[in-house]
Amino acid sequence: MPLFAKPVVAPRPVDPVFIRKHLTALVRLVRNAERMPFDAGEAESWETRFPDLARLLPGDEGEQLHAAFAAELARLRRED
Repeated sequence: MPLFAKPVVAPRPVDPVFIRKHLTALVRLVRNAERMPFDAGEAESWETRFPDLARLLPGDEGEQLHAAFAAELARLRRED
């Protein structure tokens, strides 16, 4: 065994309650916003990460949250 070997760390299990809580909060944030609450980099990052996280939710729940998030981002971009 090498002296400075990194320990093997098991990946965290998916926690749908945690994911649901945070994605719902993001949808609420953009739904209540009058202007884009993210800078360009953050918006791009969430557009990439949101669907990946939403896919971890059961059934079509993730699809519904993603559709709501995408619609609100589109609305905010039109208003800018």
